[in-house]
Amino acid sequence: MAYSALSQDPASIFLWLSCLWLDAMRFNPLSSYPGPWLWAASRIPYVVSLLRGTLISDMLRLHQKYGPIVRLAPNELSFASEAAWRDIYMHRKGHAEAKKDTTGYMAPEGMPPNIVTTPDIQIRARMRRLLSTSFNAQSLLEQALMLQKYANIVIERLYAICEANPSRTENTVVNMLDWTNFYTMDVIGDLAMGESFHCLEQSSYHLWVKTLYMFLKGMIIAAAVRFFPGGWFMLQAVIPKSLREQQKQHTEFTNTKIRQRVELKTDRPDFLSPFLREMEMSPDKMSLGEIQSTFGVILIAGSETTATILVGCLYRLASNLTVQTKLWSELNRKFATDEMITVESTNSLEYPDAVLNETLRLCYAIPGGLPRVVPENGDTYAGHFVPGGTSISIRPHVILHSEGYFKDAWTFAPERWLPIEQRPERYAHDNLATSQPFSIGPTGCIGKPLAWAEMRIFIAKMLWHFNLSMTEERPFKWENLRMMMVVEKRPLWLALEKREH
Repeated sequence: MAYSALSQDPASIFLWLSCLWLDAMRFNPLSSYPGPWLWAASRIPYVVSLLRGTLISDMLRLHQKYGPIVRLAPNELSFASEAAWRDIYMHRKGHAEAKKDTTGYMAPEGMPPNIVTTPDIQIRARMRRLLSTSFNAQSLLEQALMLQKYANIVIERLYAICEANPSRTENTVVNMLDWTNFYTMDVIGDLAMGESFHCLEQSSYHLWVKTLYMFLKGMIIAAAVRFFPGGWFMLQAVIPKSLREQQKQHTEFTNTKIRQRVELKTDRPDFLSPFLREMEMSPDKMSLGEIQSTFGVILIAGSETTATILVGCLYRLASNLTVQTKLWSELNRKFATDEMITVESTNSLEYPDAVLNETLRLCYAIPGGLPRVVPENGDTYAGHFVPGGTSISIRPHVILHSEGYFKDAWTFAPERWLPIEQRPERYAHDNLATSQPFSIGPTGCIGKPLAWAEMRIFIAKMLWHFNLSMTEERPFKWENLRMMMVVEKRPLWLALEKREH
């Protein structure tokens, strides 16, 4: 009845809005920070923007208008400065750590917190210690043959598609979104579960892979409703039973496969072998539930993000033929045969790494940022005091497209990443430390070396074997993709032309 009266009385509406404005702009502890007052007064504009997939572009617009710190909600600040990377995510002597915001981090339903979702510093440290041997240099060396095997299968399958093209005078058009997904999913499945998803073998998506984006989207929606009191319970009431059942099956499949791999007595070169050896020797332990929850999130994070970057890289190369030619020339000089292209031989090649670094800048896999909560007594971030309990994060999409840090910020220019003596003068003053695609500090991505190896071998083999070009009939533009907290990828149709060596 009160709502009905309010909706019919303009004076009541004006009074209500005035109260929101006064609270947001005068009495709230964050009232001194700039931002649109409707966002400052209510979570609703933020959540609407998030669910529409426009939050990332809205963040860019708001930071351009209000500056490096923007108030996004009654209790949230967005940062867009290089100093914020260090202050929010790095350990600072004499400062308490800003823990993960539990609104944005949630383990699968019914599962314990994992290495990504836990806000507990001690639990996270214990899990990272146990997992560290799975991602060190020795393990990567042992896993190299597996990465090379799957990269070779991609090339074999694409060659077969080209050979089957009835029009030998025209290039073969292929949806490279599928093949990047097949590759990253099979690699991470083999490493985390002891068995691939057989996507490359069957040239099709496994059911688990088909439902992955919807699983991620469901988690984002669940996070959005938790901003509101009682929202989680309301969501459970309105989610269709069929969708809840699909999510349950998704989690159960993952748990079953990981449990089977844990119980398998083998020293195969994957994540579990060094991890289980470390578990035997260490006083620290992880329960089966924690193992399943953690390796389940590794399955997602280790495949979805890498596939996103590879799609972005192929798109940038196909759209920038000068860069593509320069990259191919370096690879052709370095490698006389395909067999010479290995994880070890592609490690730290200057121009290929520059291409990937520039892709990581412009095609960031998690553009929405990583939210943290300011400790109880408040702290200073990027030179500004922030009250305790405030949600804070850096917005990578904003900072990585800032002319203040990168000259020609929207231009794909790998040369900016070359050693300083080779770097064009135009990019000599770029602040490269502003790009932190794997985050930094104690919560930085533990799988960074593996991701680099996986991307290097894939791109090197693709460019050594094929010339890539865009197709007018099926246009693609990265900036047009919807972005919630992750990128909603679309098919990338490229014309492939086999290279002569």
